[in-house]
Amino acid sequence: MKEAKKSRELVFETAAYSKEAVELAAYIFSGKCEVKVMPAGKATRVALNGTCDLEVVAGELANEALNQQCRVDLAKKNSRIAGIIVTKALLSACGEEVKVKNGGKK
Repeated sequence: MKEAKKSRELVFETAAYSKEAVELAAYIFSGKCEVKVMPAGKATRVALNGTCDLEVVAGELANEALNQQCRVDLAKKNSRIAGIIVTKALLSACGEEVKVKNGGKK
């Protein structure tokens, strides 16, 4: 006997969760059940369908969306300094002298 499909819906406000973070979280759970991400005005809606325990999956997906949002926020804050570090490392590897902002040399 085939188990009936269940459905569950989550809504993530775009003021707190970027579309990118929600999509990344949804992709992680796409192997457990059917996941569909849709825009919904000032929110992003995620529909879950499947035969697994969707309440558990919904909770885990919400937690993962928060994790992904933290990663997106940190990447935005640290991208400039990360670029500077990579540039200095590549220049040093090429044998170039890397000058520090205050006029000193590394």
